[in-house]
Amino acid sequence: MPHVNRRTLSRDPSARVGSLAELVGIAHAVETEAIRRYRWLAQEMRRRDEAGTADAFEAMAEEEETHVAAVETWAEGLGTGVSRTADFRWRLPPDLAESWEAAVGSALLTPYRAYAIAVDNEERAFAFYSYLAAASDDPAIAREAEHLASEELRHAARLRTWRRAAWRREASRGRTARRPQTPKALAGFLAEREAAIAACHRQLAERLQALGDQESAALLAVLAAEAAARTEAGRIPEDQPACDAEDCRARRPVALLLAAQRPLEALCEDLEDLELSAPTEALQAMAQTFLADAIARIARIGRRLELIEGGQAIGGPGRTVPGNDR
Repeated sequence: MPHVNRRTLSRDPSARVGSLAELVGIAHAVETEAIRRYRWLAQEMRRRDEAGTADAFEAMAEEEETHVAAVETWAEGLGTGVSRTADFRWRLPPDLAESWEAAVGSALLTPYRAYAIAVDNEERAFAFYSYLAAASDDPAIAREAEHLASEELRHAARLRTWRRAAWRREASRGRTARRPQTPKALAGFLAEREAAIAACHRQLAERLQALGDQESAALLAVLAAEAAARTEAGRIPEDQPACDAEDCRARRPVALLLAAQRPLEALCEDLEDLELSAPTEALQAMAQTFLADAIARIARIGRRLELIEGGQAIGGPGRTVPGNDR
C-alpha cells in the first residue's frame, strides 16, 4: 500500500480546465471513479472472506456517493449540467488510482489500512484540485477548484477519524507488536524481521521453482537476498527457523506470492503503529522510511500477481503452470 509523499502528486497533471463545465465534469469523474473502485475492492475483500475490510470499503463508497450528490448540486447552482464520467476519466492523473491498485494485490488488508488508502486518495485529490486552481488563468475556475480542494481536505479529516477508530479497535484486539522506542532498538527489531522475511522468501522461491514458475521464483530469490542484506550479519542466520505457515506450502503460484506478501504486510502494520505512536520525530521519520521500503517490495510482488492473474503465461515463454487458479 503507498505511503511515500502521500500529499502530493508524482508529476504535474496534464489536465487543463477551460471552463466551469469541464471542472464539474472532472470533479464528477473523480468521485464516481472512487465509488467504482471502493465497490470493487469491497467485492474483492468479501471474496477473500475479509468481511470487516469489505464493510470498510462499502462505507467509503457510501461516503463517496454523498460527494457525487454534492457535485451534482453544485453543478445545478452553477447552471451547468454534468457530462458523462467516461468523457473525463482519462484526464485524471494516474496517482489517484495508485493506492487502489496497490490494495488489489494486498494479502493483509485490514479496516485500518483500508481507511488509510482512502485518506491517501483524498489527499491526492486535494493536490490535484490545488494544481488545477494554480494553473488556471480564470479567477472563477481557480476559485471553484480551490473550493473542491478544501472539500477534499474535509473528507480526508473525516476519514482520518475513521482510520484512528479502526486502529484503536485493532489494537484493542490484542495486537502486541514490539514498539521500539529508540533508533537503535528499531534497527535491531528490523534486522530480526528481515531475517524471517528472507528465510520465508527463499523457501517460497524454491517452491515456485519446483512448480515451474521461474519468473516468480527469480523475483522472490532477489527479494530474499535484499532482505538478508538488511540483517545484522548481512545474510540469513544459520539458525533462522524455516517458515511453517500453512499458506507457504500451497501448490499454486498465486497463493505462494500472496504468502510472500504477508510477512511484509505484517511488518507494515507494525511500522504503521510505530508511525502513530513514535515518541520522537526522528523515530517516526525512520519508521516512515522503512515503511516505504516494505511497501515498495509488496508492490513488486503485486505486479507479478497482476501478470499472472491477467492470464499471462508463467514459467517462461510458451509455458504455463497448471493449477494457477484461486
